Amino acid sequence: MQIELPKETSKKVHRASELLGIQNQELVQRALIVYLDNLEKYMTLKQEMKDWDALSDEALQSFEKSL
Repeated sequence: MQIELPKETSKKVHRASELLGIQNQELVQRALIVYLDNLEKYMTLKQEMKDWDALSDEALQSFEKSL
């Protein structure tokens, strides 16, 4: 798969790859892996927070009924 980056992004990738001493393609691949891993963790956390919120609402309703 080939993806074309905007000119400014391409320049930043090139500069960073020179600083790190790796090829542009390797830098982009590593960056995507990190980004996608973080995104997956974020989505998992978001779902967990939603689940906890639902449990909290359920507990509050149960508490109010017991009064």
